[in-house]
Amino acid sequence: MIVSFPNSPREPIPQRPVPLDLVIAQHGAGKVLRAALVALIRRRQHAPPVLSEHLRRDMGLPYEPPPPPPPNYPLLR
Repeated sequence: MIVSFPNSPREPIPQRPVPLDLVIAQHGAGKVLRAALVALIRRRQHAPPVLSEHLRRDMGLPYEPPPPPPPNYPLLR
């Protein structure tokens, strides 16, 4: 008989949402606010990953044509 252990790697650990008032009580309002602002700033710095066309097609995403090449301007003096 196989018994499933509570922290088995096969079964994901259920993530319960933590109440915000509990987090503020544990860490303080200043730290929670600072962490939220830093998370917002860092999220905007990272661009979404560029997927190849065959991966996009496999996931069912719409076709995205490649960007046009930059214009080739002659050097003006």
